[in-house]
Amino acid sequence: MRCFMQLAVLSAALGIALTLAAQVSQDSRGLFEQAVAALEHGATTEAIDRFELLADRGFVHPDASFDRAAAYVERARGAQARPGDLGRAAAALAEVLELRPDDREAELGLDKIRAEISRRHVREGVAPVMARPSLARAACSLLDENTWAGFAALGSLLLAAGLFTRRFLKATNSGVVGGVAIGVGAALLATCAALTAGARHFRLSSEPAVVIVEEGRLLDEAGKPLAKGRGSDAVSVPEGASVYVLERRPNLDRVEWGGVEGWLTPGELRVLATRASL
Repeated sequence: MRCFMQLAVLSAALGIALTLAAQVSQDSRGLFEQAVAALEHGATTEAIDRFELLADRGFVHPDASFDRAAAYVERARGAQARPGDLGRAAAALAEVLELRPDDREAELGLDKIRAEISRRHVREGVAPVMARPSLARAACSLLDENTWAGFAALGSLLLAAGLFTRRFLKATNSGVVGGVAIGVGAALLATCAALTAGARHFRLSSEPAVVIVEEGRLLDEAGKPLAKGRGSDAVSVPEGASVYVLERRPNLDRVEWGGVEGWLTPGELRVLATRASL
């Protein structure tokens, strides 16, 4: 009887949870439709408010991020433009690429937004400095973690096949074939295993983000402007630039920008979602 009652309580709790999940999903869908309708009617600020509310509720989908970018771009072009609109549009498109890496339209749109940001800075007499990811991060990000692991497994199989050929086959050319398989397999295994470990490390130790203010000033741990050297200007990160958040504190986030590390305030960044909620 006691087990039956526990099962009944568990079933009721599960039913309530499913009902709430369905309600939240329906509410989010309705809010998304309202945001799209507002965007179609030119009410960009209203559309942005609804898209941001969706994001605050944990609704993550590449289409919602793409439409949020479109809303920010439209507002940036109009009379209601606000500082950081293009940076927020860049962040939304970068989020689309995190969720849907093969989205060519989002990739082209992000390139155009960053080019527009650069042109605006040049007109103001300030040439933004764009930084590339560190060599290790760039190498590990060429393929995803699972793909590197697959190549490492292939290298392991080649190594095992080469050892088997050298040990057990008596054909005249088995030694040469086995030696080649051992060499290729060992190199593939070592390289791809290291890249797999690197990709995993970067995935677990950092979060992708985009600067959403006109200029982010890197700070040191004490909150003072970070300079490259004595007497040099403070290091600034341009609007729309991609960074990686390494550590979060209540008032500061430690970020990696190219080969430079420093601190930015949370309000200067938009941390990107990397997994859809639907």
